[in-house]
Amino acid sequence: MNPLGFVTRPAKTLYEAAAAPFKFAFVVGLCAFINWMTFSGHWWVKWVAFGMAIHWLVTWARAAKIILVVGVVAAVGYFIYKKYGAEAKARYDAWRKEGNVDEKGEVTPRKPEQAVQYYLETKVSNKQVAPV
Repeated sequence: MNPLGFVTRPAKTLYEAAAAPFKFAFVVGLCAFINWMTFSGHWWVKWVAFGMAIHWLVTWARAAKIILVVGVVAAVGYFIYKKYGAEAKARYDAWRKEGNVDEKGEVTPRKPEQAVQYYLETKVSNKQVAPV
């Protein structure tokens, strides 16, 4: 079992969708050749082609789903950035430039990983505590 399957599965699905026509041509071609060489009055290769066509359609539907999800996520990200991007980036840059003051009195820019802690602290301090 691949522990990173949720990350690699979309790439595998897209690869399978790209490889499906070639697999179809190879399998159906090989079966058609075998059917032709051992012909007894019945062309059974049509059922192989039918099954492979179903596989091809299912594979392409999975790939289309992945492409649709990626497109929706990209569109949502784009609209969020258009609405909040410039202002949020300016606030973040100003926060980083305020920096940390060390024991020598020198100001060093804040690190990006400190932003999460800062966000959590300001969120807790902004909450109003209801009287009991």
